[in-house]
Amino acid sequence: MRFDLFWVLMGRTAYVFAPLYLIPFAYGFAYGDPLAGSFLALGVLTAILGMVFGNMGRSHMRQLSVEEGTLFLLFVWLLLAVLGMLPFHLAGLHLSPVDTFFECISALTTTGMTALYGTLPPTLILWRALMSWFGGLLFIVILVSVLPVVGGCFGMDFNVRQERLFSPLWNRMTRPMREMTILYISITGISVLIYLAAGDAVFPALILALFTISSGAGPMTGGLAPLPSLMLGAGIVSLLSALPLLTLRQFFRRRSGVRLTRHMELRSFFALLLAAGVLLSVLPMLHGTQSAADAVAYGFFYAISFLSTNGLMLQDEISFHGGSELLLILLAVIGGCMGSAAGGFRISRVLVLFSLAWTELLRTLHPRMVFAVRQGGEIIPLHSAGRILVLAFIFAAVFSISSLLIALAGLSPIETIALTVSCLTTTGGVSSLVGSDTAAALPVWTKLICAFLMILGRIELFAFFLFVGSLLEDTGHNW
Repeated sequence: MRFDLFWVLMGRTAYVFAPLYLIPFAYGFAYGDPLAGSFLALGVLTAILGMVFGNMGRSHMRQLSVEEGTLFLLFVWLLLAVLGMLPFHLAGLHLSPVDTFFECISALTTTGMTALYGTLPPTLILWRALMSWFGGLLFIVILVSVLPVVGGCFGMDFNVRQERLFSPLWNRMTRPMREMTILYISITGISVLIYLAAGDAVFPALILALFTISSGAGPMTGGLAPLPSLMLGAGIVSLLSALPLLTLRQFFRRRSGVRLTRHMELRSFFALLLAAGVLLSVLPMLHGTQSAADAVAYGFFYAISFLSTNGLMLQDEISFHGGSELLLILLAVIGGCMGSAAGGFRISRVLVLFSLAWTELLRTLHPRMVFAVRQGGEIIPLHSAGRILVLAFIFAAVFSISSLLIALAGLSPIETIALTVSCLTTTGGVSSLVGSDTAAALPVWTKLICAFLMILGRIELFAFFLFVGSLLEDTGHNW
């Protein structure tokens, strides 16, 4: 089988990734950083690599196959991680290749964990933030182009018909790619303005916006100053990162506010945010550890921070009460809306699982009646509900096996669970809840496992098992 379109996708990704090098080059050139020249050279080399990949796939058939899409979902992160590692090593910081690989995978998958000691130069901080931002953009583009071909949407948005939006044809894939890219860049610009209005300086506002809008903040940002204006700004940007851009795109095209207010996933998202914020606010007030105003501000800040899978923490060390940590971990596992840069299992899928469980309960009580799985008043096809059920099983199985492996590193049970959840949900702040702000002390093999889990969490797990299944099928045919 030919994989020409796979090389075209890899080449286009390298093409888009190459201009990112010019931003730290311009910043370093303006402030006299000797590393600036390296970024310019790497930008040129990456563009050449994109040309080579594009030339390898120049005779593609203009229709993406499942095999090509699966390979792209797996190997694009490895390609970008290798390209992203180079500035760290050219800076002469004497870093381990495993640490820089972990750092780049963490940034690109918007996990937000770090494996580096000390403070990086400003140019490298900007580069790490740009990688996180590009990882969020890449995931959103994949959601409207490659992932529907590979996984059949997997409950992407039941309010929009899949066959009308998504197509394996290359010329039809490029339009949603371009529209989502423009929308993502626009929201990023709005996020920078929000942080500037909150009183932040230009460079920190840019860094925070790049991290937060991609849902990749976490320990990477070093914590947020507990200023009311900054907390409000970070909360708004985190909210933007968790909203379904696919639905917003349809809303802007149709200009139908009524349809947006009836969106089941959006209503459930805000209901969950409200309930979690209230619970996190009530506990400190009952124990008398915080004033009512501080409890509400901190409670809703952490609720949106973890529901958006940002995991952004405050610089103030506060003691969470009762089951607050468990609630925040649960929010990270649920995650944001489909079509957003946020990770997690996604709210729409959780709604389908609840609907499926309730339907089966009613069918048991009334075996002669016919029931259908619904979401927002619309019937969900059984094959879509079945895929989500399979995905939930795979998620639980991967979580269990990976937890057992990570536990071999000598971590405590709560540290093991937090680290596994951090990787699979791409929420680095979950590890911060148990005091693990850095992965630098982990063994090399554990860092590699965590990097692999981050990729699995970002590609929605199913693509990897499709790849393994295809290998086993080919092996069976050979036997």
